[in-house]
Amino acid sequence: MKKSTFLMVFPLMLATACGATEGQDDQEAAPENAASQEAISISPDFGARYLGCDEFAGVGLAPFASVAPLVPDDYIVIEAVPGMAIVVAQAADCAEISVNGGLARPGIFAQLGVGVVPPTGTGDRNFYQIAFATTHPILAARLRLLGVNARYTPFMSYEITNTSGTQADLAISVPRPLGLAFDLDGPITLPDPSAPSNALTTFNYWHQSAWHGNILQENAVTGIRLGEGSGVTLTAVGDDLEAILGSATLTFPFFSSPETFDEAVLTVETDAF
Repeated sequence: MKKSTFLMVFPLMLATACGATEGQDDQEAAPENAASQEAISISPDFGARYLGCDEFAGVGLAPFASVAPLVPDDYIVIEAVPGMAIVVAQAADCAEISVNGGLARPGIFAQLGVGVVPPTGTGDRNFYQIAFATTHPILAARLRLLGVNARYTPFMSYEITNTSGTQADLAISVPRPLGLAFDLDGPITLPDPSAPSNALTTFNYWHQSAWHGNILQENAVTGIRLGEGSGVTLTAVGDDLEAILGSATLTFPFFSSPETFDEAVLTVETDAF
């Protein structure tokens, strides 16, 4: 892992730790294991689509010394301020998630990432992914087969409650991977559905695998509309995450926003560089 010392304050959406590789109980593992069997002989590269999604993304800071060991030497971690690295927490609740054009189903996904310099010079934002969770068993299985720290997590929740006009409360629970589990909670201002959307934006998440080298998860997102969520706080439920953050909680001074987006096209490429 290398580091880059310069300030980057940016809006974004979409965000394998070396630890937190605990086993799954039988109830959670069964659908993912079945999906894994289907995927064994399939090409490792694949695609997925997220449609009609509510999302939250937050950008905060964590001690560089605790983040650096999670990122391989092929990547340059951004040191936003002396001694601190950029961390991203993101979750989305989608009307449809599908893999390789297969059956679409409603689902939730979430991820944690570390801001890095673009290793291939592509993408609007680049992150090294330390964890990914989803209620979609095939998506989780395909990523895990590549060596990504992904977990099938059927008991994830994403709730927007107490809505009054544009004001509401957000509550997100991401219980897996256990060591990196987290909650996101707080008051939000919902995006205006009639507002102009952002231009196409590409978010690259990277992970290094012993089997498939540097894996790129390219997310090309259209129709992003932003709300306001400065009151949202991350609570580290997992012990590993608390150690990484150096605290049981994390706020998002750079960017903290509930969002909606129309579509995200995910392209997964192995041995990307």
